[in-house]
Amino acid sequence: ESSRDFGAMNEWAKFYATNIPDTYEQVGEFLIRDQPTDLSRLIGSLKGLVPFSPEDTYALLTGPNGFGVNGDKLPTILLKLLNMWTNDPTNYLGNMMNVSKEKLLKAGVLTEFMKHHDMVPNYARDVAEALTNTDDDKFGIAEDRLKVYLKRCSGFTSRIDSLENWIELMAVTGIVHGATLSYSRLFADTDFLKWRDIRTDSWQTPDVNLHLKVLATTCGMDEHRHVMSSSTDVVGEKYDSKLQAVLETYEQKANALKEAYKNKIMEDTDEFNNYGWILSDFCPDGFDGKQLTVASYI
Repeated sequence: ESSRDFGAMNEWAKFYATNIPDTYEQVGEFLIRDQPTDLSRLIGSLKGLVPFSPEDTYALLTGPNGFGVNGDKLPTILLKLLNMWTNDPTNYLGNMMNVSKEKLLKAGVLTEFMKHHDMVPNYARDVAEALTNTDDDKFGIAEDRLKVYLKRCSGFTSRIDSLENWIELMAVTGIVHGATLSYSRLFADTDFLKWRDIRTDSWQTPDVNLHLKVLATTCGMDEHRHVMSSSTDVVGEKYDSKLQAVLETYEQKANALKEAYKNKIMEDTDEFNNYGWILSDFCPDGFDGKQLTVASYI
């Protein structure tokens, strides 16, 4: 909406926006559902209503038949994270980690993530510059609209003061989100899933429900919808030439990292056969049914 009068940018914005409404709804349907308050339970009982609907009880994260996360405390944690990102959009890593980048690298932690993460600031700068060079006036209008919109959003505060900030934040969180697909597969591992209810010695209906719903988050992908993609959602169409050139440059850099990583982890076939499901997040788009998703699951 912020770029509605700037065609070159609007086409790219549509690529980000595709599937977001559906994914937002799916998260509310399958992962996190507000649990009934004591008052609503009392009113429900007086009216002869069931205090929990089946959807509430089977929510993957907050449902009693899911992993039982406290539904009252979780929103507070999520809001804290959101405010952390929108108030300091260029320092995502510093806000999220309690150890320095140098210590992480020395310990061999998040090494592939770092390679992609470190490209993001330049990527955001060059994309913003390409759009500015395409039409400086329309870029300024779109940027002002975005800043106003973010400041008017309820529930969180925003200090994002440029489209470059916004692009950087979207790219980093996209890489993080794409790298969670293997972690989601852990939910389907029997040694992990049994802890949903460790007191029982047999699999129950909620276990099957969890297993099936997790499949949707670990197998869903859409070719070319990855961070730093140069593709549109329409086969054969391209973005404005200046933007297209920047996107292609960074996509090639990202793909080179992914290809090199894939070759490296497949050198040890025994390790790959045993742990490839969790090692393959930073492999080329589509490898093992994964990708570093552009903004949502696909």
